[in-house]
Amino acid sequence: MRVCIIYDTKRRSTELFAKWIKEAFQENGAVVDIFKVNEFNNDFSYDLFIVGSPIYYEKPLKSITDFLQKYSDKFSTKNVALFIVCMAQIFGKAGKVYIEKQYLKVLESKVENLMFKSAVFKGWIRKVNLEEKKEVFKWVNSLIEKLEGEV
Repeated sequence: MRVCIIYDTKRRSTELFAKWIKEAFQENGAVVDIFKVNEFNNDFSYDLFIVGSPIYYEKPLKSITDFLQKYSDKFSTKNVALFIVCMAQIFGKAGKVYIEKQYLKVLESKVENLMFKSAVFKGWIRKVNLEEKKEVFKWVNSLIEKLEGEV
């Protein structure tokens, strides 16, 4: 399985999540390439694309929304999963609903054929939240199960 992770970041937390995702896939035997959005190699032959963004000022980074819009025709026939990194989970159930409506829908609307459930990971301000690494691995395992179910 070949996986391509594309992300952007401001303070490097989303980069760390992308690296954790890569690690989880590699532990399952996948070949994984990882790119910042402006460094993507335009290779659309991967089995799965994962695109991630942090949330700043109540929205995903413009570089990510522009990227998804630009390549929407390419992604329409590909397996695509999305993730965001934000702090809104601290507001409990109301925060979860808000995240889904305000943040995820913006990205999901750019991907016509979204094949997998999007993920929301909890960011941090000062200290890395290593508990989130467990959530990343769970999410990756669910993606692998879904991909293997398609074969």
